[in-house]
Amino acid sequence: MPKPMLLLLLALSFGSQRSFAQQVAVQVSAPGSPTQQGSILDGYIRTGLDSNLALHQRNFDLSRAQLDLKRAQTLFYPQAGFSSQYTLANGGRTQSIPIGDLLNGVYSTLNQLTGSNHFPQVANQSIQFLPNDFHDTKMEVTLPILDIDLQHNKAVSSETINARRADRDVYRRDLVRNIRQAYYQYLQAGKAVEIYTTALLLVKENRRVSEKFVENNMATREVVLRSQAQVSQVQSSLIEAENNIRNAAAYFNFLLTRSLDATVLTDSSLMNDSAASPAAFTGVAASREEFSRLKSYRQILQSNLNYDRNYLVPKLNAFYDVGYQGFGFHFNGSQFYQLAGINLVWPLFKAGDNKYKIQQARIDIDAVNDEYRELTQQLTLEQQTIVNNYNSALEALAALADETSSAREAYRLTERRFDEGQALQVELIDARTQLTNAEIHYSLGRLAVLLRAADLERTTASYAFTSK
Repeated sequence: MPKPMLLLLLALSFGSQRSFAQQVAVQVSAPGSPTQQGSILDGYIRTGLDSNLALHQRNFDLSRAQLDLKRAQTLFYPQAGFSSQYTLANGGRTQSIPIGDLLNGVYSTLNQLTGSNHFPQVANQSIQFLPNDFHDTKMEVTLPILDIDLQHNKAVSSETINARRADRDVYRRDLVRNIRQAYYQYLQAGKAVEIYTTALLLVKENRRVSEKFVENNMATREVVLRSQAQVSQVQSSLIEAENNIRNAAAYFNFLLTRSLDATVLTDSSLMNDSAASPAAFTGVAASREEFSRLKSYRQILQSNLNYDRNYLVPKLNAFYDVGYQGFGFHFNGSQFYQLAGINLVWPLFKAGDNKYKIQQARIDIDAVNDEYRELTQQLTLEQQTIVNNYNSALEALAALADETSSAREAYRLTERRFDEGQALQVELIDARTQLTNAEIHYSLGRLAVLLRAADLERTTASYAFTSK
């Protein structure tokens, strides 16, 4: 390849790297602000939030919790049910009633006194306990008047919805961070391919120049062999970089529940220039869903405690039955009946079981309070660490940019001296190796800044979801 073209490639690559030290702030210069709307990466994030299978499972849990609350609310309304029972029986327990023994003596005396048979003899009776040819068909309506079980069930179901929603949002924020970081890793892998592709052009050009030196008896054959070894080395690194970009794309597509070999577009907005600034630690964001989830658990435990304290409150229910009952499956006036009443259940003594349940509930609440304080300290440490890592990555990136600039200039000067026969080939190889390593380090430095930026967005809970 002609030298002017090589110099142009080097200049374009360098200009792209210099601008990145400033352009990363497109995503992170103002932690807490949303990213550019309509960008490719934002579209991918929305796709992931809509299609991720693990997130769907958490949405299902939330939907079930919402339906549990609706079911709990229906229990406060009257309940009606229809039932019908018909029985045939033979045998079983019986009860003998000595009607004859009791009345026949009296009847005989009366017949003698009256001189008639108006009082016939009767036989003893035997009544079967199991009803034969008997039916009971009714409609029953029940209404809870006072039932703390229903109130407790409703309160717990309501808070469970909040806990499930917070659990889903925790995963959503983790998913947003994972998608961002996977996309940044894909970009870095692509940048590595560009670097090694440019390096391959350089070593091939060096091999061509070395071959000309040998043809003109200006060098020995060993310079060509060294050049060929450099070509093989860079080709090996290029193959590995191309494999890395395929793996990065597969993982990114996995998060989006797409085909693993689907094409991943490059977000050109990441290459825009913008002034970056360090982030400041401002304390843990109160909007973190981990706090909301823990508050819901604490509220559920408080509801359990209130329920246990009200163990002496009775349960009062009303009922009304209307139907037909009697021997023979008939529906007539003689079998018609109505029955209404109130049912009262009042637990008075359980040998101290309720007292122990109250103590257990208090212990659970104390444990959650300690967990809340521990979570506050944990998230404070996490945010402080991420801010420090982000600022450190920015500073390291600036140093890497200077290193790359120096390595590029050193290579340019060494290459010119080599072409003029004033530098050894080993010097050129060393300069090229330093240049490639500096570019790879700078690319990894860019990735580190973007990864820390995604962590910063996660720890500040600053990504704005479009749906609740």
